Amino acid sequence: MNIKNIKLSKVQNEAVLYEGAALVAAGAGSGKTRTLTSKIAHLIDNGYLPDRILAITFTNKAAEEMKSRLSALSGLPNERFPWVRTYHSACFKILKQHCARLGYFIPLQIYSDYHQQKLIKEILFKFNIDKKYLHAVQSHISRAKNSGDPLDYFDKQARVSFMRLYDMYQAYEKELMDKNAVDFDNILLQTRNLLRDHLEIRQKYHSLFDYVLVDEYQDTNDLQEEITRLLLGNSNIFCVGDDWQAIYGFRGSNVSHFLRFTSHYQNSKVFRLEQNYRSTEEIVQAANELIRFNSQQMGKECYSIKKGGTIEVHSFFNDEEEADWVAEKILSLSRHKIAYDKIAVLYRTKFCSLSFEKSFRASGIHYRMLGAKGFFERKEILDLTSYLTAAAFIKDDVSFERILNTPKRGIGPSTIKKFYQLRNGGACLQEAVRSSLQTAMFPPKTYASLNSLMSLLDRLKQLDPEKAINEIIHEIDYIEHLREYAQTESDFTARMENIEQLIYSASRHENLMDFLEEASLVKEDKKEEDGEVRDNRVNLSTIHASKGLEYQAVFVVGCEENLFPHWRSKDAVSDICEERRLMYVAMTRAESHLYLTSASYRKGQYNPASRFIGEITGSLNVSED
Repeated sequence: MNIKNIKLSKVQNEAVLYEGAALVAAGAGSGKTRTLTSKIAHLIDNGYLPDRILAITFTNKAAEEMKSRLSALSGLPNERFPWVRTYHSACFKILKQHCARLGYFIPLQIYSDYHQQKLIKEILFKFNIDKKYLHAVQSHISRAKNSGDPLDYFDKQARVSFMRLYDMYQAYEKELMDKNAVDFDNILLQTRNLLRDHLEIRQKYHSLFDYVLVDEYQDTNDLQEEITRLLLGNSNIFCVGDDWQAIYGFRGSNVSHFLRFTSHYQNSKVFRLEQNYRSTEEIVQAANELIRFNSQQMGKECYSIKKGGTIEVHSFFNDEEEADWVAEKILSLSRHKIAYDKIAVLYRTKFCSLSFEKSFRASGIHYRMLGAKGFFERKEILDLTSYLTAAAFIKDDVSFERILNTPKRGIGPSTIKKFYQLRNGGACLQEAVRSSLQTAMFPPKTYASLNSLMSLLDRLKQLDPEKAINEIIHEIDYIEHLREYAQTESDFTARMENIEQLIYSASRHENLMDFLEEASLVKEDKKEEDGEVRDNRVNLSTIHASKGLEYQAVFVVGCEENLFPHWRSKDAVSDICEERRLMYVAMTRAESHLYLTSASYRKGQYNPASRFIGEITGSLNVSED
């Protein structure tokens, strides 16, 4: 492998060859992933061992793609890059090694959203709080952990909330510890605690990692930034990102880490990638004009050598007119040889999709929804993995309760309540069921079903993941259950395809625990519907879900005040700046055709056109109705 054989621009090459702390400020479509992988290739060329390089990405999909690129460049198998991972995956690898220091033991379970919500519902019930606050409490717990100081976070919240948030947080954490489990946010928080509070563990990873690289650096939150610094034992850090595309402040991301990089790391240097290889010059300059209204940013002069882009701005009386026009335009683009799957309709919030779905169906336009449920959150996948999880983690009452009557075994809520009452001295639900089977409390049919279930769980522990899934499907006649559940034949077919994908994924693992760990750690990969073939359909998506994707033609719809920018953002300058960055992301998804639309009336409410429209059309010669 030779870095000279990789085609790089002058600035990309300078960044790759630079020795010392470096930040690559990469404009949209400027080849940041190529730069990052080329940097790793260069390090390996110069004697660095691949298994001593930590490269952090934000999705498992991005990590796998990076490994594939590195394998192609170096000729080394993917397994030689064990530390090309997401923050959560890297931290869980560390946490498993040292979890005994924190009172855990192996195997350590990762709680999914499904587990979290079931647990929080129980806590809300105990605290006599309406379950409608489930998502609010879950959000507070997540924000508290990602702040790095939960106690301080809840102390501030106590002044504005009527709920006993900290007490519920403590109850939630106690339950996690009792189950020997961590949730997604605890993976980061507990790893930070290990590295911060145990010098010998911190020094171990200082010695292990010769270089640390971070992708999408603008999206790091305070806790992730602290972990990065704790893992870094020298000045060998290389970060890539774009502060103009920092759109996750609502999830705790802090763009100031990006903007203050040179003050955080001595003798560091910033490299600006300004050539956009995706979009035409017209679209790039329109996006530049928009983002200049943000005062706090790392300046760049982005450009493109591609010419001939189309930018149009259109306003309509209501959202139905807007959707009908978009449908007609898409049909026109299709006649001009732009395929449906190269077209995206992007909106600020999900409810905006309804009028477009109706219009597309009326016009015979096939479409797909991006940002839908993650693969492992779908009913059929959750059913089957709950069997595996219940077999692997006997204390997991949530998974076990799900499978007790899936498919139906004649076990209703009253029977499950009895099982909970039978638990003694902190015993789990599975132990209560096994004890009850020693009594005569069940009718013969129910006894046989429960006995068969417990035998199945015992067998699953001995099988590899692929065989275990097939054993479940055969033993409980799951296909027939799914056929009865599915609403249509096409729905049944789609669910069966998901199961086939699950079995394929399982076949790549020899160990049940490894497979369940992977299933838990793909939480963040929801941009596209996993396992689905990209056939010829128009893409409907929130702007957040579209980040990192690209299309020949993009419609940014619903460009109205109180919607985009969102009404919750109108009073805070920092929030308006993030909304403007969100518009920048939407615009730069387009390669050659960009359409910005607004409706005076949406859901019967009047709103003027977005200020962002004025910020673009006030300075540029674009087509406007």
